[in-house]
Amino acid sequence: MSSFTVYPAIELRGGMGLRYENLGMGTRANRVDAVKLAQEFEKAGAPFIHVFNLDGPFLLGESEHSGSVLAGANKNLDVITAMAKTVKTPIQFGGGLRDINSITKVLALGIKRVALGNSAMRSPELVRNAVKLSPDAIVAAIDGKNGMCVSQEWVKVKEMRVEELARHMRTAGVKNFIYQDVQSDAGGGPALEGAKRIGELGVNVIAAGGINTLEDIKACARTPGVSGALVGKAFAMSTFNYAQAVEAAAAGLKERK
Repeated sequence: MSSFTVYPAIELRGGMGLRYENLGMGTRANRVDAVKLAQEFEKAGAPFIHVFNLDGPFLLGESEHSGSVLAGANKNLDVITAMAKTVKTPIQFGGGLRDINSITKVLALGIKRVALGNSAMRSPELVRNAVKLSPDAIVAAIDGKNGMCVSQEWVKVKEMRVEELARHMRTAGVKNFIYQDVQSDAGGGPALEGAKRIGELGVNVIAAGGINTLEDIKACARTPGVSGALVGKAFAMSTFNYAQAVEAAAAGLKERK
């Protein structure tokens, strides 16, 4: 039987992790100790923890710009340094990595994988250079809409199916992918057809976006070619816990054809 991993995601803002509470008419973000969040997921048995920087690009090696978004990004860098030293669970980190210098320095902290989003879709040369550092350490995040790439600069084609872009990236050496249909967050659960088609290339593809219920996790695990699900806000809002998510994934995996 295929394997399936639930990746708990921690959002970082200004050096703190985010938890959410439902206020009826909306949600409120509360800032909490991000390292403790990582320890909670480690204790729950997560084999990987995804950490996402919400504060923009890093200015590694440069002075902080106090009170700005850039200062928040550097505070997040301090936090992932502390995470790498505190938890044994491997960390997958993304958000704000736009050059090979930033990728190199983050990996040197002990981060297991780095996820490249817009930079992966728009900078083939960056991806090729990053893969040279370590093919297993690079994750390419692809955004699609109805199975078509939202944007890409790998070839001079205006419209490209997501699996074709993934094929180009696989040829460049990428083994790990995150796929999100940009319409998934609008509700109705995750759109998984694109992730399925990428998975058919024989790569590791993690579904993201719109995964808000245990049934959503079960649907991801049920889908051939999908090897994981990235779950963020549902954990941050305590909609369900990690053990329940793993149980749902196991049930979905049993139904996979």
